[in-house]
Amino acid sequence: MKIKEFRKNKKLTQQDLADLVGVKNSAISNYEQGIRIPKRDFLFRVANALGVSIDEFFPIQSEETSSTLSEINKISSQLEEPRQKIVLDTASSQLEEQEKAKKAIKSKPKITPLFDINSPLTDEELQEAVDEAVAFDGVPLTDREKELYKHLLREAWEEDHGRG
Repeated sequence: MKIKEFRKNKKLTQQDLADLVGVKNSAISNYEQGIRIPKRDFLFRVANALGVSIDEFFPIQSEETSSTLSEINKISSQLEEPRQKIVLDTASSQLEEQEKAKKAIKSKPKITPLFDINSPLTDEELQEAVDEAVAFDGVPLTDREKELYKHLLREAWEEDHGRG
């Protein structure tokens, strides 16, 4: 773990760092030796105490690492813990919204007959079919698209049933 490297660069003892982050000396020792794995909130406190970004504890895996994410980590590592929790809560909320949006798009619509092919097509059935329709990728149709599809469905139904 890079805690030891950063601590030594700052010329701090384990006890100094323990005092700065509010833990026992043995906790610092356990983290440095790899006996225990530090939790995220602890790493934020250590990063803040050592004046480094939390992402400096982790090697960069590729050049594609987001500069936005790096900037978020850099700034949030300088915040006090209550403010870091606000950032974490906000990020969690945004992730939840993102996942819901992905599920809404990816969820496959149920396939049901648009209307009874053997009975006359009512305006209500046609409107209901168009209102429930979605594009191929699951995105809801615009009002203009709905009107176009309604017109095309009516024409096709009337041709198939000898009314066109």
